[in-house]
Amino acid sequence: MSVDMSVERPGLAHRCCVCASDDEYLAAAVPFIEAGLVRDDPVLAAVPRANTALLRRALGARAGWIDYTEPVAFGHRPPERLAALDRYWRQNAPRVAGGRLRVLCEPVWAGRSPREIAAWTYLESHVNVLFGAADVSVLCLYDTRVVPAGIVAECRRTHPELVRGGRVRPSEHYVHPTVYSTGPLEPGSAPVPVDPMGGPFTASDLVSVRDEALAYARRRGVSRARALDLVFAVNEATANAVLHGSGRGSVWFWTEDDELICEVTDDSGDGGAAIGPFAGCPPPRDECGRGLWLVRQLCDRVHIGVANGRTVVRMHLAIH
Repeated sequence: MSVDMSVERPGLAHRCCVCASDDEYLAAAVPFIEAGLVRDDPVLAAVPRANTALLRRALGARAGWIDYTEPVAFGHRPPERLAALDRYWRQNAPRVAGGRLRVLCEPVWAGRSPREIAAWTYLESHVNVLFGAADVSVLCLYDTRVVPAGIVAECRRTHPELVRGGRVRPSEHYVHPTVYSTGPLEPGSAPVPVDPMGGPFTASDLVSVRDEALAYARRRGVSRARALDLVFAVNEATANAVLHGSGRGSVWFWTEDDELICEVTDDSGDGGAAIGPFAGCPPPRDECGRGLWLVRQLCDRVHIGVANGRTVVRMHLAIH
């Protein structure tokens, strides 16, 4: 069963369109935009420059009624994309007055490593929870001419609805984020090696943990500025384990390909009840979660999960 794209229900509408030509691209994008323009809803197109030109030609005089940005400017990393979406929502929500915000976007997949692709795929899934109560419509475009088949297949699992032309139908392959995020590590991640640096910590060890983080990063060739980012991130993750967990944990450092990895675990063994995979994002509205949001901003990638009954915060930092 399919419905017209202009029909919206309260809350988030997170949809994807798989297209293989400019005509198919426009057949989904233009009705999505027009549905917003009819209601005077704020509309943002975060698409590559070539497709901005394509949209402008198709929309004609109406092209100036929407906002445009490059996908990279709308977030080069998943946390930046969350912050940008949250910021656009906050800035425009007052003028909506019962309407919706609409965002047309194309995730940047070219040149991504397998780990980066996994992180962006997780973001697509997480959006369904993080913005679930917001009156926002997001249409993600997957162009098979430039997006690999494996990524296209995954989009059907991370988006509740699919769009073809101006029609919407449920995705029969959709997986709820709480299920999609199940497991200690993101796809493609390796377990902790047998000989990492680090060890157990308590509140009295936090200063030495920060010193060890800085020294390890510098030995591995990380610039001082980025090494200090790691220090701040490690401090927030370990302090979180001390203040909100069992008061004790373990911290491990190792390198993998071109990344420095730090894993902080809360050794309470409570099955991760105190923290979930969506903790710290999007930017929290109150003090709770601000530390983990800082961690997500400072690192290139962060994954939160549960392993052997312990909460795991794994942070990745590019060495060069």
